Parts: sequence; C-alpha cells; structure tokens
Amino acid sequence: MKKLFFSAFILCLIVLPAKATHIIGGDITVKYLSPNNFQVTLTFYRDCSAGTAAFDATITLGVFDLVTHAQVLTPTLSLPPTDTLALGDSCYTPPNLCVERAIYQGNITLPNNPNGYYVSWHRCCRNSLIQNIVTPLSSGYVFYAEIPDPALQNSTPTFNFYPDAYMCASQPNLDDYSATDIDGDVLVYSLVDPLDCDPTTACSGNPIPPPSPGPYGTITWQTPYSLANIMGDPAMSINTNTGVISTNPPTLGVYVLSVRVEEFRNNVKIGEIRRDFQYQVLSCTGNNPPFFTAPAVVSYSIVAGDSLCFLVDVDDPNPDQVILNATSELFVGTNMPVTYWQNDTGTGGAQSVFCIQTTCAHIRPNPYVVDFTGSDSSCYGGNTVPLAVSILVTEPQDGDIDEMIPNIFTPNADNQNDLYKVNATVNYCWDTFNIKIYNRWGTLVYQSNDFFFRWDGTYKGNELSSGVYYYTLDANFKETNFQKNGFVHLIR
Repeated sequence: MKKLFFSAFILCLIVLPAKATHIIGGDITVKYLSPNNFQVTLTFYRDCSAGTAAFDATITLGVFDLVTHAQVLTPTLSLPPTDTLALGDSCYTPPNLCVERAIYQGNITLPNNPNGYYVSWHRCCRNSLIQNIVTPLSSGYVFYAEIPDPALQNSTPTFNFYPDAYMCASQPNLDDYSATDIDGDVLVYSLVDPLDCDPTTACSGNPIPPPSPGPYGTITWQTPYSLANIMGDPAMSINTNTGVISTNPPTLGVYVLSVRVEEFRNNVKIGEIRRDFQYQVLSCTGNNPPFFTAPAVVSYSIVAGDSLCFLVDVDDPNPDQVILNATSELFVGTNMPVTYWQNDTGTGGAQSVFCIQTTCAHIRPNPYVVDFTGSDSSCYGGNTVPLAVSILVTEPQDGDIDEMIPNIFTPNADNQNDLYKVNATVNYCWDTFNIKIYNRWGTLVYQSNDFFFRWDGTYKGNELSSGVYYYTLDANFKETNFQKNGFVHLIR
C-alpha cells in the first residue's frame, strides 16, 4: 500500500509540471483607457504539435506595488480565441514546428501611486529539451511588466511582431523585437536573464501557481551558455535602438532568451516590458527559390571622386534582405568588397542609390569595370546573379567648365534657381577647386573650395541687392590647371 501511494505521488510530481512544458513564451503589456483604468494584455505562445496540452482556460494575474511588493489586484482573464502563427518564408519553412497564440485581455482599475506597479503571471515548467539553462523542468516562467504612477496616464510599449520561433544554424539570423509606444517615449532594448518561477517557492510544484510578489529570481545558465553566449554565439546582439536581434548559432537545439524594453520619458525610466521566448535552432537547407533577376545598374553620367554612385533596380520575389557585393579597382585599395543591405518591404522590388567610397589619388582617366554579385540573405546561400558595369572616367575639358558655371540665379525663396551652384551631376576628382565672387566695387562677397558649393546671394548674413557680380574660378586636375572668370547676374 505504501509503495502504491509513493508511486502515485511520484507520478503526480511528474505529470503536473509536464502539463506546462508546451509553453514557448509570452509577454504582458498595459494600455491606458481613461483615468485610473487600464487594459492588461497577456500574449501567450504554446507548442501546438500533436499531443501537447491546450491553453489554460483562465489565468490569474498579480498586480503589486513596485516598491513595497504589496499585492493590489488579482484579475482573472478567460481564454480568448486563438490563432496559429505563420512561420517561415519562401526561402525556408520549418517542418514540424507549430506555434499557437492566445491573447488574454481584461480591464483593471488602479489608484494613483507614486511608487508605480508591476503585473506578473507565473507558469511552470519549461521544456525539458532546453539546453542553455540548468534543469529546465525545475524552472518556470514569469511574465512581467512595470507601469508607472497611473497619474501619468501611460501605456506600456507593445511588440510589433511575434517571434520567428526558430533560428537557422550556421546562418545569419535576424528577429525583430521592435515595439511601439503610443506615448512617444524613448525605448531601449536589451537581452536579459529570463525570470524564473522556482517550483520549490513561488510555483510550489503547481503548474498554475497563485500570484506571488517579487522580487523574482532568474534562471541559471547551463555551461557554456550565458547572457553573453545565449545560443553558443558570443557575437549575438540586440540593437538597443531598434530591437533587432542578430545571431549565428552554431548548434542545433532548443534555447531560451528574454528581451527587455525599457521606457524613458525626459531621460527618466518610467516602465518596462519583457518577452521570454523559446527558439529551436534548425538546419535550414533546401527550399531555396530562384534568386532575383539581374539588377539594372545605371551610373550617373561621368563618375569619379570621393563617392561613386549607382541607381540599383532589384526585382526580388522574396521581400527580404538583398545583399549586393561590388568589386572594382576604382575603390580605395584594389578590389575592395562593399556590401549593401536593401530592406525591401514587400513590393517585390526596390530602387536605391548605391554609393562606393573611392579615392582621387587612385583614379586616372580610364574605363573601369564594377563587378556586382547579388544574393538574398534570407535564402541562406541561394543562387547569386553576377553583373558587370563599365564606368568611364574622363578628364574634364574647358568646355565642361563653361557648361557647369551658370550666369544667372534668383534667390527669392520661390524654390526655383535660388542658389548659385555648379550645374552638373559630375563629380570630378579635383586636386584643388576654388571659386571667388566679387561685387562691382571689387569686394569679395563669397568664396568656396568645395565643388558642390551653394551661394544664396548673401554677404555676412545680409541679402545682397540685385545686380551683376564677377567670379573667378581656379581648379586643378592631375597637373592640368583650369582658370575661368565671368559674370553672374543676381535677380531678386
């Protein structure tokens, strides 16, 4: 009889935590509705593979004083309609990975409190397959958000996208944790230790423990993993301004991470939200579609100088990130590779200016070839398209200078011909360039050594009157000197 009782007891210990190992992650956000009234949202993700437990029918949150940890409210939310997430893209669709989302919501009323509050929800336990934390079955989730004094009438940030739920091994991965703050507060993103619902204390062996106050502990990382090495990639990072995670995990497996979004107003932190989430690192091979058609590269008429620019048309069936690599002896040094990332937001194509740094000392009047190679970063080494473009670099002639210098301009703030400037898209590699402008009495009223000078018809901050002014131009290119002078008519 004792053996039977002991066996049943052990079975309960095993079965109860196992009910929650389907949890993948979640977060809590709070929206201001009216004075002292708020809407609380808990977004909950679970593994919806065959045989996993369903969402909880109800959840009970805890609302606590941020300083004293005194319990203020315990609102209960009912199970809402759920949806299954679309994972993957045209380059790769993860097999046998199913994630379902439930968005629990309810309204609460909070009195003004200078201390502020925090909202939390506990759930035990984590997936036993997680390999970057110690004894995951003895570790649970704490979903958490901080809100300031309700007198501020503040809403927390809300995440813009759901997580990808998978990463590709030995490939560059990006996941967007950006959030929107309807109050216009400054958001700062960081990777943090996931919070832990310890079954021996807060969770007490109960998969659905009652609300309990903080401060909460954090998970224990499994060697060799750490906050600086979450998925075995020490270079993993999150952009503190955009919330985009970048990583290249080397090993297949299941990993957990947590992102914190802190909310600042007038340089003072007023709140935060966190998202705790589980990823599967997979071998993402196959399913690579044909790459985009060859980009049409159109150079500006004659290009030479500090920046070599092209217009690049990309027709890409996959609205993801396009990488263009370019090599040419025009670049600083020899055959210097340059990478250009174009974010295509879904139109299937994009046109952008692609500029490459060059050096005047390296360039001579000659035809040069720029070799472009394109690839789509979302396709993990898919097909590439080569394209060679010939760029002719020519030496400026006297006639070019005559055509570039205008003889009239009208600085009358009508946005038409308001500035006196060189009329050319050409950027010659001038060794020296100097233009001077004088009034009729010989007073120097403007001077510049910049080929892209802009004169607005003023002298020492004062508008000059309409009239005829005199210019001199002295420029040098590869030991060839160009000297010009003439008149410019200023009309207001």
